Amino acid sequence: MLSILRLLTALSDICLRLPRQIVRRLMSAVAFNPKLGPIRHVFTAATLYVLFALVLVYIAAPIRGYVGDLTLHEKLGYDAERWLATAIYDPKGNFVGTFDPRLDSLRDVNYTDSDIELGNYVASPDHKSIPVRDVPEQYWRCLTYHEDRYLGGALNPFGIDLVGVLKIPVTTITHSIAARRPMLGVGGSTLPMQFARVIYKTPPHAGEGGITKLRRKLGEWWLAPVIYRELTRNGDDTLLKQWAANHIWLAQRTGGQPLHGVEVTSQVVFGKEAKDLSTAEQFVLASAVNKPIILLQGNDRLNAVRLDRWRYITEVRARTCAEKLITDEAEQRKVVFELMALAGGPPDPKVKPKLEAALERFVPDQVKRAEANPMIRANLLLPAARFGIREEMKQSYGFGWRDYVRGVTTTFDIGENLTFREKLDAKLTALNTEWASRINAAFTLDPKKVTADKTLPNVIVVAADAEGRIVRYYETGETAAYFGSLPARRSSDGVYDPAFESRQVASTGKMLLAIALANQGRDTGESPYSDPAAPAQGLDTCARGTSQQNRKAIVAFACSLNAPLINRGAALGQAPIRRLIDGFGFTMPPAASTGGTPPSTAVVLGQIAGAPRRVHFMSSVVLASLIGRGDRPMRPPTMIKTYDYTQKGQNGGGIAAEARPAVIPKSLIRPRGTGLIRTLLEAPLCYETGGKFYGTLKSIAKWCARRRGDLRLHFAKTGTSVTLDPNATVDAWASGGLQFANGAAYSYVVLVGTGNASQPWAHDLHAAQVAAPLLEVLLGDLADHAKANPRRDLLPPPRVKSAPRISKAAPPSASSKVFASKALQRSPSDEQLRTLTSN
Repeated sequence: MLSILRLLTALSDICLRLPRQIVRRLMSAVAFNPKLGPIRHVFTAATLYVLFALVLVYIAAPIRGYVGDLTLHEKLGYDAERWLATAIYDPKGNFVGTFDPRLDSLRDVNYTDSDIELGNYVASPDHKSIPVRDVPEQYWRCLTYHEDRYLGGALNPFGIDLVGVLKIPVTTITHSIAARRPMLGVGGSTLPMQFARVIYKTPPHAGEGGITKLRRKLGEWWLAPVIYRELTRNGDDTLLKQWAANHIWLAQRTGGQPLHGVEVTSQVVFGKEAKDLSTAEQFVLASAVNKPIILLQGNDRLNAVRLDRWRYITEVRARTCAEKLITDEAEQRKVVFELMALAGGPPDPKVKPKLEAALERFVPDQVKRAEANPMIRANLLLPAARFGIREEMKQSYGFGWRDYVRGVTTTFDIGENLTFREKLDAKLTALNTEWASRINAAFTLDPKKVTADKTLPNVIVVAADAEGRIVRYYETGETAAYFGSLPARRSSDGVYDPAFESRQVASTGKMLLAIALANQGRDTGESPYSDPAAPAQGLDTCARGTSQQNRKAIVAFACSLNAPLINRGAALGQAPIRRLIDGFGFTMPPAASTGGTPPSTAVVLGQIAGAPRRVHFMSSVVLASLIGRGDRPMRPPTMIKTYDYTQKGQNGGGIAAEARPAVIPKSLIRPRGTGLIRTLLEAPLCYETGGKFYGTLKSIAKWCARRRGDLRLHFAKTGTSVTLDPNATVDAWASGGLQFANGAAYSYVVLVGTGNASQPWAHDLHAAQVAAPLLEVLLGDLADHAKANPRRDLLPPPRVKSAPRISKAAPPSASSKVFASKALQRSPSDEQLRTLTSN
């Protein structure tokens, strides 16, 4: 033990004396060597700088990397997370764009061009890049060849390149001579140094002075070892490659707006995903580092710079990669030939034809800007839907959804939905003109008249197909109220909690009573319900009075009569109705927990609460039962056809526990009761007596399935939510479902309102006056959609009539002979034979 201690002491002494001896020898040989004369000062400075470079690269960098990683690990992770964008694709897989930074940052967002100080935290300006799943190999090889070929080797073991540091004095001299004034030179910036400059927005620029440049370089040296350590833990450089593919600035549109990362740049420049890039295209993107591609044309001078830079990228830097990195001669010739073809001129931004047509039609003055900027493109093509898509992901994953989701594919056609939006905007303008005297001064229905003093109530018009895929989505505002009220979204993680939903569903809740009655199986459309507010005459109409009489069930549902339905619901019992409330995901009013409003009364008066999406889901479940799909699981309507998950999100990772499971319709709706449900819920559209139409949707009675040859089924229910003042309109609802003759089936919800009893937006306006006209626009649009998207698989199989059996033992009876004779007369083939014989 004592011998080991002596050895350690001797080694420590050597370590302390050796640097001192080396410095003494160097000083004697250089600084204090009279033979060198005045030039010894130059050699002294050079020697000291070399020592500084060696200490920086081999001593300071490793120490800084390990120590800094202890304090900056979480910060670097969050800073990298903030810059990841989420891609949006249409149902055909065409790239639409990326989310606006305002929508998808976790804790803060900075879309300015300068840092923002938030107490002790500094929010750097955001850039957005779609994270790649697999880094293109040839991109990585070309990038490291040009930018950091010694990375991880003896000359650059920890993020700072020794050769690059030693170049600074040499380039300082050459640049100063060329400029005829003192200028600080440049050194080779390693990839970790470039990550620091991109993430913290400290790029070099032409106007920076020597002091600014020196301060920037010291800052990059300070952060680069920490970044390198963070990205190469346990010798795995996967994260390093991903940062190189995600964060580097590769292209910009005229006037700014840079594109960062391989994925988004390849979509805009080449119109394809990064995984589909050819070797030549990968070399081009890798060669654009520090010389970003200019996407759009400008004046003559800019066009000349744009072309010159593109040719430098393709003919010089990318070709160098091809010649140095590809050893197979045939492959090398192929890549060089492709680069020569690309060098003819920089490509214009790529947009798929249908999306480009939508831009040209709806925002013709923004086309070029949108083509080159995927964020602006998504904002213009998805003016409201992007808020809904974000909210749907947030309800599943919380604020951290970008950790799990790399991209989403929408369920609806972008251009068709924009056309639908245009139609609804026009209808809202007309309604605003028609009912201006009844709309409160602080509100308007005309989207063009929104000001600081006038706002729109929530206007929601959404339809989904038989699988629950939303095909039409219209919403005003940026809160995505379709997915629930703001108070029901937890501030801690952003997840929606239906227990805190306060928006009452009004008379659409009567759909639950119709289901409960059908499940019991005792009622028909003619069943008498006691009504204490019945008229003395006209019991088959929607008239009301003060006499106690019976009203038919079909009349009560057609006219949305509360009293007879409350009486029948109370007789039915509370347990089956409460089961439906819970099964469909609605929330009972607060008074119910203290023995107040019973479930039967709550559903009739619409005092149960639910998001518009939940009401829509109820209609979709009813529709599935009525078209014979009651045994198939149903999920709430969705705007997302498919997810492109990150590695962390695979296999359902990150989904919040509150995400509701699927509902099997027959578990809530008995198949034998579908006939009564159809009878009662078609009544608002179809009920008539004495040659007159009655019902809350009589204004669109032409959409009753019995009156249209192109419809097999259509049910609907309306509702108007008011305050204690029965004329103070809070919400106007309509929800239902329909199936066309070609099988295409859709569920829908329409809502106009605030959802807040303390903020009525109109007086004496009801669903028939506001929701019904919007519903009529939606139905016309769905008729066109159905023609283009028939669903024969949703139609019942044709009935096959079996021929009567004839016993061989007994001779045919007279009646069977008559039947057989008639059958022969109806047979086309026999008729043709008789015609041929007579001829």
